[in-house]
Amino acid sequence: MPVLEFRINGNPNEILKFEVKKMINAGYTGRNQEEVQKHIDELKEKGIPAPDETPTYFAKFNDRITQDATIEVLDETDHSGEAEYVLLCTGNEIYVAAGSDHTDRKLEEDDIPKAKQVYPNTISKDVWRLSEVKDYWDEIILRGWVELKGRKVVYQEAPLAALLSPDDLIERVKKIVDLPSLEGLVIYSGTVAGKVEVDYSPFFEAQLEDPKRKLVLSSGYRLEPVSKWFKK
Repeated sequence: MPVLEFRINGNPNEILKFEVKKMINAGYTGRNQEEVQKHIDELKEKGIPAPDETPTYFAKFNDRITQDATIEVLDETDHSGEAEYVLLCTGNEIYVAAGSDHTDRKLEEDDIPKAKQVYPNTISKDVWRLSEVKDYWDEIILRGWVELKGRKVVYQEAPLAALLSPDDLIERVKKIVDLPSLEGLVIYSGTVAGKVEVDYSPFFEAQLEDPKRKLVLSSGYRLEPVSKWFKK
């Protein structure tokens, strides 16, 4: 099982060593589930595959997670990242990270669970204790960044009030898993809609901004096509 190291609140002297035992990618986790269902119904009318119930949950292989600044991809089409908050469950504390659920979009049209396994989830090198930000959780800003024509551009931006709260998400997850405890479980929160159309970006960054403490969690990474070293 992979063991990841995190700095707590950016402090290099306070390290969390976290063994990833299980991992879940949640989806369609907007706080207003009636609005989410409306969107699902619209997708179905257009012939786009959509779940019958929301939120959705997908198990992910526990080694499909990375803090690396570069990830290999198949090519320069049909895949993209999305900014999410991430919960790391330990025996006595929940920690919060920023991360991206990087997904093969073409495969997603046919088989979402398989599409989730092709690329790793990315995760920040820093975390916060949930207990330290819980009182103003809804004010924290989630952002996703892409690179367009060499410029870093905001792709997603919303307060965490737009998504299910950590308590709500955890309670929902408890109902669908058969585990003796949640210790070692990583939960990706699902995401918010994009603000711009993006066909492909060679760079993605997921970010959480804490407006009270002026702290930022960030998971940024570049994409490297796996056959880039082949001769033309």
